[in-house]
Amino acid sequence: MNRYITMLCVVLLLLSAGCERSEAPAETVTAETAQSTTDTLSTTEPVVILSPIETEAEGEATTVSPATVLLQVPVELKRFEVPSQTLMQWYALHAARPALLLYANNPLLQSTTPAIQKNLMAQLTDHNQAALRFDNADPAILPNMTLYAALEAGLFSEVYWMMPVSEEMSALSVETFRTQMIQIGALNEEEARALTLHDGVFSGTVRGIPFHALHPQADFSIKGPTAFHFDLSYLSPLYKGEIKTPLYPLIYQRLKHLRAQRVETVAASFSYSQVSGEVALGSRFVGDVFAQIFKHPKMLDDKLPVAWKQRANALYLPELFNVEQARNILLQQAETNPDDASLHYALYQVSRESSSTRQASLGHLAEAIQRDPVYALEYLALAPMAREKGHPDEALRVLQLAHEANPDNPFIALELAQTIIALGHGNIAVPVLQKLLNLNWSATIYPDMPKYLEQLLTEAGKE
Repeated sequence: MNRYITMLCVVLLLLSAGCERSEAPAETVTAETAQSTTDTLSTTEPVVILSPIETEAEGEATTVSPATVLLQVPVELKRFEVPSQTLMQWYALHAARPALLLYANNPLLQSTTPAIQKNLMAQLTDHNQAALRFDNADPAILPNMTLYAALEAGLFSEVYWMMPVSEEMSALSVETFRTQMIQIGALNEEEARALTLHDGVFSGTVRGIPFHALHPQADFSIKGPTAFHFDLSYLSPLYKGEIKTPLYPLIYQRLKHLRAQRVETVAASFSYSQVSGEVALGSRFVGDVFAQIFKHPKMLDDKLPVAWKQRANALYLPELFNVEQARNILLQQAETNPDDASLHYALYQVSRESSSTRQASLGHLAEAIQRDPVYALEYLALAPMAREKGHPDEALRVLQLAHEANPDNPFIALELAQTIIALGHGNIAVPVLQKLLNLNWSATIYPDMPKYLEQLLTEAGKE
């Protein structure tokens, strides 16, 4: 009980001090709690491993590149946290109105409103890249609205969406696809009815623009310049684990097919979709894999690099219950590449699988977060499990660590406040709720948030 009270006092002190970052060790969470976090090697999530990422800097001017044949000529792959951040790059191409080739788990066609569209265009005109972030109170747009908004803005002349399907081309059904597109809000009923299917390609229009949904084995030809975007969510339904669908061969297979289409690209980008919760953190390194291949496309014809073979083994061995050997491989790689955040996160994952290394797992997570703060989102999975196991002090500790690693993310702060209130100490949540209320919450994206925060503040004040 004394430790719990002390933990609450520490949280209050940190919040009132403006949440300055501390050096609190992640080891304050028990190994028992760490063992129970979400398995990133599940059958519904892509899994992978490599080096610290560098996403596009905010405010950086976007330049239009001359057209090059994708994966025939070296291309710099611009990387972003969420798809909506690519809109600034696409906006720079608006005079050319290229086609778009999109790889993603869904076509990002959630509809906007006139107010959202008007605000978005103002932000694009002002080159306000920060407004395209997901983890802030006043985003101009949500990630799943990205393509819809781009079409409303007239940025593309045609859209090609590569579907993440594994069934044979002969199994495609136009009726089923029509229903699916209506259900997810990607097409309206009129657009869905007009869809046709030929040689593995569904064709129609969306927002008056030609739209094609492609089977991964379908050959296609895009005339003229094209913007290419790959969202990591594309691999989620395809990757079933290293035994069934080895990761690197899966990536190479898809990229070799893409290369064969000889797409002339004027922009190439990649997004992780992890801060939005779409994709597991264990796959974060795959952005580096893509970046290296696009920069050195001849890699597709060479043998898999030795380091990548070792990482593939580290993914494969745990499926054979050989956790110790996988951990030894990762330890050796982390020693060689100590700045690679994804290796430390992979060590965290594999270490929690064995009772002999469980205690060290949280140290590896802390090392990953020190190099890449996005990995602190793992604490959001640890916190509720700590509470369920009767460790409220640990739940508060990990949420505070997540908040310190990402002090500008209002949703982590909100999670912290909600947890403090749920534990019956609402008075301690008051400072963080007041700070959240002072933020400029988007009237179009989060119109009800101020009212909700007021309700939480009232509830907190009663305790």
